[in-house]
Amino acid sequence: ETRRFLSEEAGYGPEIVDGIVRALQSPSSGIPKGRMAAIVCSLAGRLEVGEDAGLEVLAKSVEMDLKERVGKEKVSFHVKVPHVKQEFKVQGFEGMSLRDIAQHGRGHGAEMLREVIECACSGVMACSTCHVIVDPEWFDKVGHPTEEEQDMIDLAFDPQDTSRLGCQIELAKAMEGFVVTIPAEANNLFDHIPFDDK
Repeated sequence: ETRRFLSEEAGYGPEIVDGIVRALQSPSSGIPKGRMAAIVCSLAGRLEVGEDAGLEVLAKSVEMDLKERVGKEKVSFHVKVPHVKQEFKVQGFEGMSLRDIAQHGRGHGAEMLREVIECACSGVMACSTCHVIVDPEWFDKVGHPTEEEQDMIDLAFDPQDTSRLGCQIELAKAMEGFVVTIPAEANNLFDHIPFDDK
């Protein structure tokens, strides 16, 4: 029942499902026998509205462990935050987006990135709060935005010719050492959605 829920309802692949089940079967999890399915459903929150209660964090942790074990390369990049006179190095695994690193990455750099990028829309390109400016010499290697991404960048705070959304930049070995700058502000259109009070 637990495996079916994780794969069919939550949409995780077999390796992630196995990792979640292993983690929850561990004696250190404290989950009593026969309660795993109920715990997993509780951790899932309300999937239909994207409201997670911890399952996504567990799945991302399992995914990070898998990437380490299957030999995914770590890629380092540099983040400049000029409005607070700060620069730092961040590491993530190949295939991770800047949003993934900000929300689920490990280490001091990931913690620092978490402080300067909001990622309000969960990576579905419905906001521009993860707007970054790629250093011009790295723009071709990092890649140009799609038309859909460019539509959101146009709504970002002070967009530049080399602007990208962090949720759409996926790390690759060829990007080792690239540089991004965090703008001084972010436009969060989610804060301005009109709701009827009727």
